[in-house]
Amino acid sequence: MVPALASLLLALAGPGPVGDAPAAPAPRADGPAGAPTRLADPDDVKRLCASLAPVERLRVKGDAVARGDAERAHDVARDRALAGRYEASVPAATLGLAYDAGQGVLALVEPAQLPIAEGTARLWPALDSGLPVEVDAATARRLVEAQRAGLLVLRLEFALPDDAACGTGARGTRFTLPVEPIAWRWTNSDTAIAAGGAAAERPLATAALGARPRVTVGAPVAGPAEARRRVADRASALEACYGEALRRAPALDGVIVAHVGGGRAAIAADSVGDAELAACVVRAIGPAGGAAGAVPIRFELVSAKGAGSPGAER
Repeated sequence: MVPALASLLLALAGPGPVGDAPAAPAPRADGPAGAPTRLADPDDVKRLCASLAPVERLRVKGDAVARGDAERAHDVARDRALAGRYEASVPAATLGLAYDAGQGVLALVEPAQLPIAEGTARLWPALDSGLPVEVDAATARRLVEAQRAGLLVLRLEFALPDDAACGTGARGTRFTLPVEPIAWRWTNSDTAIAAGGAAAERPLATAALGARPRVTVGAPVAGPAEARRRVADRASALEACYGEALRRAPALDGVIVAHVGGGRAAIAADSVGDAELAACVVRAIGPAGGAAGAVPIRFELVSAKGAGSPGAER
C-alpha cells in the first residue's frame, strides 16, 4: 500500500498579453518539492497566469536570438507550472449548495465558479465539478448553518489540465482558470466538517477536537532497509514537527516520503501539503550518511478511542 501511495504522490508531482517581459515568472512555491503552491493573494494568481500564457502571446523586444531565448525560458516556466499542484481557500458564502438526501451527497450547484485570492480569480473545476461529499442529513445541516453564519470555507487542492491557460477580463485584473480537483474539505473555521476526493480517505478528526497525533515511519519504498532506522531515530524531532504543524492547522495529516542518504535529506513526495512541516522534517532528519533511500513517514490523527499510541514505530 505504501509503495502505491508513493508512486501516486510522485505522479502528482483566452488569456491576455503578457507584456514586454522576456519570460513569464514561474509561480512561487511555498516550500520543498511536493508541497502544493498556495494561491492566497492577487500576486500569486498573476504569477501563475503569466506562466501559463501561450508562448505566441509573448511580447519580446530584441533580435531573433533574444526572442528565441525568451520563448524557451517561457516554455520551461509553463511546463513547470502545468506540472505543479496548488491549493486555495474559497469563501463559501456565495456558493450554491444542493443536497441529495436519497444518495447522501452534498455538492455545489453547477456550473460552479470558485472565487479565490480576494476575488482576483475564479476557478472552474473541470473534473468532479460539483465537488461532491458523502454526508448524512445532520452533517449537511451543519454545512448549511456554517454557510449562513459566514464561516464556511472550501479548502481545495488541485492540478491543472495540460492545456490550461487563464482567461482574462477586459481590464486584465480578473482571471478564470480551469482546474482538476484532487482533494477538498469543507471547514467551519479550523474544523473540518466533510471531505471529498483524495481527502475523503483521510480522517476528519482534528487536534482541536482532542484527536491524538501519531507519526509512523514505514519501510523504505526505495533503498536499503537500514534507511528506515536512520529516520526512526529522529522520532522525537518528527513528533515535535507534527505538533507544531497542528497548532497552525489542526486537521493536517498525510504522508511525506523523505529521501535520506547521500549527505542530506530532501522531500521526495508529500501528500500533507504543509510547506513548514516538510521543511521541519528535512531539518529533523538532518545530514545522513549511508546508502540513499526513500522512507515514508505517516502523520495522522487518531481519536481518543483509536487503537495504538502516538509516536514513531521503531
